[in-house]
Order: sequence, then C-alpha cells, then structure tokens
Amino acid sequence: MSSARQLHAIDQLCARPLRGHGALTELRRTDFDETDPGEYEERCEQYEAELAALHRPLNRRWEAHGPMGLQGVLLRGAGGGYGEGEPEEIPEPWHGLSWAASSVDLWHTGDRWLVLALTDRERPRLLRLIALTTHVDPP
Repeated sequence: MSSARQLHAIDQLCARPLRGHGALTELRRTDFDETDPGEYEERCEQYEAELAALHRPLNRRWEAHGPMGLQGVLLRGAGGGYGEGEPEEIPEPWHGLSWAASSVDLWHTGDRWLVLALTDRERPRLLRLIALTTHVDPP
C-alpha cells in the first residue's frame, strides 16, 4: 500500500466513531514461511521505512508524542517479569499492543490517540503495520 493509501486509511480510521477501547486497521500484512528468516528481516526494514514515511505528514497534522517502548508495559502486565510482584492491570488496547509490538508511535489528534505500530512480536508467522485509535491514554 502506498503512503497516500495508508494516509487515507488513517484518515478514515480517525473519522470513525470509537466503540469500546478503540478501532484498528491493518496498513500492511505479510504471513511468512518460518524457513526463510531473511525474508522476514527484509520485510521488517521495508515496513519500518513505510512507518517512517508516515511521520512527516502526521506530524504536520497532530502533536507527536514520539515513540513509546512497550517492553515495560508488557512486564508490568505480567507482574514485573520473572515472577516479581503482582501483575498490573493494563487497559486495552495497550495490553494487547504490548504483546504484539515492541514499540508504538503516538500522535494526539485532539479527541483521541493515533497509534502506529509494527507487530514485530508476532514473529515469525506474521508481520503487520497497524494503525489504531483510542481514547485510552497510554499507560
């Protein structure tokens, strides 16, 4: 999908009324054969470049809140990792995102958050470039 089509998909996502914890759209998706790790790495780089290309037009529209790592969110939701402490209640969509992506890029659009992510934790079966909108503040 070209950047123009991805921006159009993001605009449509942001125009939709939100139900529940948010709305999600896939901008790109590739299912992989587990026997070719080189193809996965190559496609990761391509998706990362597409994600970076979306930053400029989105930064002109909305306030960017930079990249946010989700490793800490994942560990907090799992009880600190290695059995330390009680799991923290992480609200959706952040809980699910922390299991799918290692980081997200955030913009505040005025009435909601726009989140872009590369689902790199779903390796090696699936790689997705996703956009999500939510009213739920990042944890």
